[in-house]
Amino acid sequence: MAAIRNVIFDLSEVLLTGIKDTGHALREHHGIDLASVVDGTMGSRNPLMLPSVWDFFHGKISEDAYVAEVVRVYPQFGPHEDLKARIRENFCEVEGTRDIVKRVRELGYRLALLSVHGREWIEHCDAIHDIHSLFHVVAYSYEEGVSKPQPEAFLDVLKRLEAKPEECLFIDDSEKNVVAAQALGITSIRFINAEMLESQLLYTLPDFH
Repeated sequence: MAAIRNVIFDLSEVLLTGIKDTGHALREHHGIDLASVVDGTMGSRNPLMLPSVWDFFHGKISEDAYVAEVVRVYPQFGPHEDLKARIRENFCEVEGTRDIVKRVRELGYRLALLSVHGREWIEHCDAIHDIHSLFHVVAYSYEEGVSKPQPEAFLDVLKRLEAKPEECLFIDDSEKNVVAAQALGITSIRFINAEMLESQLLYTLPDFH
């Protein structure tokens, strides 16, 4: 069995918070009934996850076009610039994860970031949190036009890492993404919080301490 020498991290809800909490907070603040939420995400009841978010995540529309669509569907979330600012303000570091990423890198592992995200949001996040300096490879859905859990998203990262599936560890908060990675032969951990991840890495990576 090949040794793991590459670790692939998700971004949203692993290293930085995403739009999940913002969407639920807006729904609760404005008293939006779950049954009235436009559902374009296979069961998600987050009002920010309109079908157009996938066009944004796949680089087909701009952040402004996406926000305009949210305000059209949910005018109570506006005005446009206020909603845009509120979403961006929610991109905060998940406590403890950065330290783990740095420790894994210091041990000599090659690190990749594999994220479903929008171009303008990533530019904003990297300017504030300097996330790209932590990784050897960064791969975003808006660049590639594909997103997890599609196999192509994982295969692209493997190619860029010049690694086989069995040489990689994948960390993501989404069960469906973890299952998809495992189906390709990639050892995977579902992220709950940094403390639990640290415990799991102790027996997944033999030199992690």
